[in-house]
Amino acid sequence: MSEEETIKFGIEGPNYPWNAIKNVALLAEKWGFDSFWMPDHLVATGIRRWDALEAWCTLAGLAMITKKIKLATGVSDTYRYHPAVLAQKVTTVDILSDGRVILGIGIGEAMNLVPYGIPYDKPIRRTEEALEIIRRLWSEDLVTFEGKYYKLKDAILQPKPSVPISRDKYRPTVPIFIAASSPRTMKMVAKYGDGWLPANLPPDSYAEGLQSIRKMAAEFGRDPDAIEPAQFTYVCIDKDREAARKAVLVQAKLLLLSRPKILEKLGYTPPTYQYEMTFNLVFPRDGKGWLETAMTLPDEVVDKAPYIIGTPDDAIEKIDEYIKAGCRHFVINFQTTARRLPEMAGLFAEKVIPYFKGK
Repeated sequence: MSEEETIKFGIEGPNYPWNAIKNVALLAEKWGFDSFWMPDHLVATGIRRWDALEAWCTLAGLAMITKKIKLATGVSDTYRYHPAVLAQKVTTVDILSDGRVILGIGIGEAMNLVPYGIPYDKPIRRTEEALEIIRRLWSEDLVTFEGKYYKLKDAILQPKPSVPISRDKYRPTVPIFIAASSPRTMKMVAKYGDGWLPANLPPDSYAEGLQSIRKMAAEFGRDPDAIEPAQFTYVCIDKDREAARKAVLVQAKLLLLSRPKILEKLGYTPPTYQYEMTFNLVFPRDGKGWLETAMTLPDEVVDKAPYIIGTPDDAIEKIDEYIKAGCRHFVINFQTTARRLPEMAGLFAEKVIPYFKGK
């Protein structure tokens, strides 16, 4: 494996509270994680608590107390901020962190938009326009853009998170990782992305998607190998396999019910689509029904899900499968409480990361 293909590990921190976020980020940097990902939500999801800090403000705070770990959003949408405002936010944190920012972008979720009166329509086309605007604001002095959703006339963004390559052209230094699993969103990765960040794809689907993205990137005249293959992954590990499985069983069922397409791919008919989290609204008042319905799922569905559950050796085996499928950057959401997250992340850092960094 070449130096450019070194396996990277990122960690997603909690939405709240600040002390837990700060502690996880500092420990992650100390333990050798390559990136820290802050959820970008107006409201978190949960059964009891729905607290969430604003992502870019939080990353700005982390930029002041960390030294080398990359700082990213997992992921931002282009509905809550005009793309020029988002481009400036990212630039600011990149400057504060001395060039350590990754912009994670997705098409948005209803929970962060609809209750606040933010229209959630045409998500792919809107995101495409926003990506083009952000790219151009980071690489041109004056930007004029005439789109269906955004219109700019001689727009200026200074300073830039970029290095000059000529008098009025710049090469952006902030990588954009795009959350994508559908054909249309993967096309966005091929056209605009520096990284591909799907969530919980099985290895065979991952390999197929990566091949498709690289083919489309070549058709757009881009270097296919310049797109970093990443994966957002749920992980629960323990020194004892059954203890890990028992600890995550309920949470895993809740997650599967919120992503019914995964259930379909596993050969199960979802008991309801009411708790699907991208396009439907799930409120705190729905917590009891969400939990009760999730518990009707058989335990075996968790064993078949594309999550990493078990001992550190089990995690190594599963990660190896994804590496063979082409993944090079694992963004890990440890399925545990904020209080216990350092314990689980520490075990992963002690037993799993050295195995791959040593390679």
